[in-house]
Amino acid sequence: MEMQKAPVVAARPGAKRVSYRWPLISGVVTLALAVALGTLIALRENGMPLSIDTEWMTELIENRAPVWDVLALAMDSLGGGLVAILVLPVLISGALLLARRPWAAGYFLTASLLTGGLVQVLKTLFGRARPENVLTNLDFGSFPSGHVANAATMAVVLALLFPRVWVWVAGSVYTVLMMISRTYLGAHWLTDTVGALFLGIGVAVVLWAPVAARLDGEHALAGSRPARLSPVLRTLHARLIVEARPLEPATRRRLQLVAAGLAGLGALCFTVILLSVLGRNGLTAIDAPVQEWLAAGRSPSLTAVMIGLAIVFGPIALPIILLVVALTWGIVTRHAWRPLVLATAMLTGVVLAQIIGHSVNRHRPPTELMLFGPDPSFSFPSGHVLGASDFVLLTAYLVLSRRWSTRGAVAGFGVAAVCIIAAAVSRVYLGYHWATDALASVSLSLLILGCVIAFDTWRASPVAETADPVETADPVR
Repeated sequence: MEMQKAPVVAARPGAKRVSYRWPLISGVVTLALAVALGTLIALRENGMPLSIDTEWMTELIENRAPVWDVLALAMDSLGGGLVAILVLPVLISGALLLARRPWAAGYFLTASLLTGGLVQVLKTLFGRARPENVLTNLDFGSFPSGHVANAATMAVVLALLFPRVWVWVAGSVYTVLMMISRTYLGAHWLTDTVGALFLGIGVAVVLWAPVAARLDGEHALAGSRPARLSPVLRTLHARLIVEARPLEPATRRRLQLVAAGLAGLGALCFTVILLSVLGRNGLTAIDAPVQEWLAAGRSPSLTAVMIGLAIVFGPIALPIILLVVALTWGIVTRHAWRPLVLATAMLTGVVLAQIIGHSVNRHRPPTELMLFGPDPSFSFPSGHVLGASDFVLLTAYLVLSRRWSTRGAVAGFGVAAVCIIAAAVSRVYLGYHWATDALASVSLSLLILGCVIAFDTWRASPVAETADPVETADPVR
């Protein structure tokens, strides 16, 4: 019982008065404003947009451009789906628990779940139709915006838990950007995002008022005690994450140059290909000749091989292969760092492919060229080639960087190159992608590989310049 009272005792007098004063009332009023706005919209000609809605939407549509499409779709992926509903709440709540702030973790998780639930209730209650000029996939109901409600709740909750000016500013900027991105994509009217803003703020404040004293006291107590992990977490961290990998300064510099070179080369090649695709000129001149050449060489046996490659590097088999490899790797080596890097980097590639694909929205080759059934989704870049390239290049680096030898490097990256070429040829041969789609995917993989090498090198332990060159001859052992 004494431990339960400790946060309240440690709280400041102002925090103890919160539950009896204006925050609770203002939170309820803000929630009422969200419901009132939704009611007003629903009663106005069956949810027809207000003049401010149409004017704002017209202005955004007139200023659409590929670069803004990519940014808006990135916000779309970050603020919705499993990322906003599950991944972020679990990660942030887990971090708060590790920081010994259980009340804060409970508050954040409850606010996130309640906001998501209320969004669905209000969407069903008001049933407002979405705008027509939409650039992303949507579910039912336009009012309120779930992305904006989640963003506002997270911003306010974190600002209340960590009362710093920069937290308030960052949360405000994030929420405003989410409001703009949702209307830019045509997913919501402006008033949908305003109602969601009221909803998110209201939920965060209403739930905060009754526990403000406990949260404030818990914050004070956590700051007064040295942070340390529990024995179990320390053991797991030491065994699974910590990796003794000393690098000589010269080797570190070489790896950093390699990382910068790969990332720069990948970014440059992808940019050139992207501009060619958007302008329908430049490198796209090779697409039709390559497609015709491969189509002319089709045969039943070769087609069977290409279909097999498509299945292996496809969206079902490759994730299973990745899961098996990562789990086996972690169990055999009793270490999780490199499997985690592999899985995270490949997930990053998937997200990038989705964002870029929806932004560019390039049409695939004609349906009659497709040998494995029609596919109406985007063509640029190739997800199969990107997944295959990421998997073989990252695996080769993560394995060879710890047991480096010239012969092993040549063999490992040679096998990776063969796999990449096979995956790229199969997608063009089967009629699902243009050659530039595959080249763009390989360019993205080089960019991702460069970033992984840079991060992995930064994480390695430095070795003093005075180290004996004989004793440290193996740079990546």
